[in-house]
Amino acid sequence: MKVWDIYTRLWHWLLAGGIFFQWLSGEVLDDQMQNHALMGYSLLGMMIFRLCWGFVGPESIRFSRFVPSWSSLTSYLSKTDKAIYVSHNPLGALAVVAFIGLITLQALSGFFMEDEIFFTGPLYNWLSESTTSLIAEIHEIAFAGIMLLIAIHIIAVLYHRFKHEPFIVKAMVTGNKPLTNAFQPLSTMQLHLRAWLCIGVSITIIWLMVNYLPGWLGIEADYY
Repeated sequence: MKVWDIYTRLWHWLLAGGIFFQWLSGEVLDDQMQNHALMGYSLLGMMIFRLCWGFVGPESIRFSRFVPSWSSLTSYLSKTDKAIYVSHNPLGALAVVAFIGLITLQALSGFFMEDEIFFTGPLYNWLSESTTSLIAEIHEIAFAGIMLLIAIHIIAVLYHRFKHEPFIVKAMVTGNKPLTNAFQPLSTMQLHLRAWLCIGVSITIIWLMVNYLPGWLGIEADYY
């Protein structure tokens, strides 16, 4: 049955590529800071899309359907024979929320940073020097948290691939799981209309944040 729609699958793999580029441009290459910033804006846009998609997208990826309650989480952890979920299991759901939170924090903190050569963030001059330095530290800590989450995510996927769900990786490529899908699917037109509405909202918000928010806050436009 179709579980993951095309937009959710694209979001997943584009996110993986984007984070890899952020690591490469931030830790290895020394002349890609402008592209690093552009990718940061893109990743923030992807987080906005996922938040929007989590409310209006297909049932299987809506927050209301897969974010666990405390009782369902403790029940899942206490069982040795784990149930196979159509959508995310409780721990996987928490990982999704953690990824969205950390990547959003990482991207937003980049708005307040500069590298003294290639890039100055749109909100760099808005706060005091000490607060800006603290945000720069948060930027580094958040990225370390993302790297840790990725490692845990890969280990968990491999565990489930060989222990419970041999189709788990393939499902994020094809969108299909050999399970009975209890979720009500969207029609093709609804799926695309809702997705492009979320994409439009995401692009508009990022465009306003980069091009107009500094002016609204009275910040001189000396960023790139």
